[in-house]
Amino acid sequence: MSPSGDGIDRVKSAADLVQIVGEHVKLRKSGSSFIGLCPFHSEKTPSFHVHAERQFFYCFGCHAKGDVIHFVERMEGLSFADALRWLGERYGIPVDNRSRSTDRKAGERRILLEIQAKAGGYFRRELAAGTARQAQRYLEARGLTPESRERFGIGFAPRRSDGLLQELRAAYSLDQLRLSGVIQRNERDSSHFDRFRGRVMFPIWNEAGKIVGFGGRALGEEQPKYLNSPETPLYNKSGTLYALNLARESVRKQGRAVLVEGYMDCIALHQAGIGNAVAVCGTSLTEAQVRLLGRFTKKVVVNFDPDEAGDSATLRSLGLLLEGGFGVRVLALPDRLDPDAYIRKHGVAAYRELLERAPTDFEYLLARAQEKHAVETIEGKVGAIEELLPHLARVSNRIEREEKTRRVAEFFQVEEADVRVELHKAAGGDRRKPELVRSRHKPSLSPAERQLIKVILDLDREAGDIVDQLDRTQVHVGMDSEVVFGAIVALYRKDGRVEAERLRESLPGDREQNWISEAVFEEGDQQQVAGCLEWLGRKRVEREVARLQRQIEQAERSRDFQLVASLHSKKARLTLSVAG
Repeated sequence: MSPSGDGIDRVKSAADLVQIVGEHVKLRKSGSSFIGLCPFHSEKTPSFHVHAERQFFYCFGCHAKGDVIHFVERMEGLSFADALRWLGERYGIPVDNRSRSTDRKAGERRILLEIQAKAGGYFRRELAAGTARQAQRYLEARGLTPESRERFGIGFAPRRSDGLLQELRAAYSLDQLRLSGVIQRNERDSSHFDRFRGRVMFPIWNEAGKIVGFGGRALGEEQPKYLNSPETPLYNKSGTLYALNLARESVRKQGRAVLVEGYMDCIALHQAGIGNAVAVCGTSLTEAQVRLLGRFTKKVVVNFDPDEAGDSATLRSLGLLLEGGFGVRVLALPDRLDPDAYIRKHGVAAYRELLERAPTDFEYLLARAQEKHAVETIEGKVGAIEELLPHLARVSNRIEREEKTRRVAEFFQVEEADVRVELHKAAGGDRRKPELVRSRHKPSLSPAERQLIKVILDLDREAGDIVDQLDRTQVHVGMDSEVVFGAIVALYRKDGRVEAERLRESLPGDREQNWISEAVFEEGDQQQVAGCLEWLGRKRVEREVARLQRQIEQAERSRDFQLVASLHSKKARLTLSVAG
């Protein structure tokens, strides 16, 4: 069942946002709030504000905002429910209305996590033993340092068939061990044995840093070369990204992730100081993995293996990432080397240089299409464009899609209208197009508007006189802020108060919601209310004067001189009122 509203309120009342944020961000007092460098994007000048009284944070740079639960969600990469439980456990507050079934599943999950953790310890001890020389030589040959082995928890599963089984059998039932995926049953005689034998072991963590499964790399010619844990209540390979728990802070700080295919590539990048690398491991990139990565960044460099399978995986990944609204670059390393081999051969400096110069997804696709097709011929151009169309159709941002369509037409020297027709066909004809995104020009509130909103929020239940004046004079009508002041009036008429969070929730878009967040950190002055209302009134008159001027010009073109005279009279009266 979902967390109760009472549990949510109790957690928010008990938790101190300043304290929680202060564990991740160096804060300093500034007026009635605290400021520091935003943990969610890279910046040099502090724009991250925490309002202690309202228990609310807002970044004037990236517009991240919310309460203590939202902060933990973003900082720890958790769902809302998991962030709430995290805070509940910290402050000793029960937050779940659990049924017996839910309690049973939670207990089962705890046991499975224990088994995975103990299996990880067993594999690490076995790697340190004298019988693991082959595994140790393999890791040394791959250039892994002792520090990397420790950091990534790398271990070894010995060739004996029941070493881990004997380690765990006394503490857990066979049903629990089978469910964990580390132990298998022989269907012929119902005996049990270790799933992983004679393999170098890589623990797989969830984003919170708990072991949920393993990947085992064969040391000889055994097949498969890599063997992963099966699907379990803990482990869903299509929803897990390898090393995300270790990479997430670096991903946030750098504003992007480097996506690779395998364990060793990912570990090699981390060892070389590229700490924002994550890997898909054992599966093509999935929608669930895209959503998971999207919690931490919306920019990614795809660096898959340069073989045929890696090329196909890159194309599939581009489609999912573009649909997810990611900014994507593609790094195809020369000499058909994977990231691990390239760094060992050429060094990390050479890799970093290529990483910084990695082409955008569009540049990569253009070059690939040009390479595959004889574009000097009509047939070649058609083939290249047809190959690009499905990728264009999956770009979620309409402006970006149209710009790329224009560039395709220019690149291949064909009519843009023809490309658009074919793009419409590729998209299925009736494919729902994303709405046009807002202009990059985002009007901001004037100081008078911010001041007025701040005073109304501070007064809360006592804001009736100001609300009455807004409602009576309608001075806000026609302003960009009209929807905000309209919501203030409606909220006060309904609830008898204007509370910041309720006001934010009632507004239609991020722009308006961000205005409220910004106003919260304004220094309110009730003595300035009359001046703010007067300014709004003056602006309304100026808009009306401009409207009349447009009507006058139209009437003059129509030679309706009687209407011109009437409009001039109205304009003169309004102009005098502004001057007065």
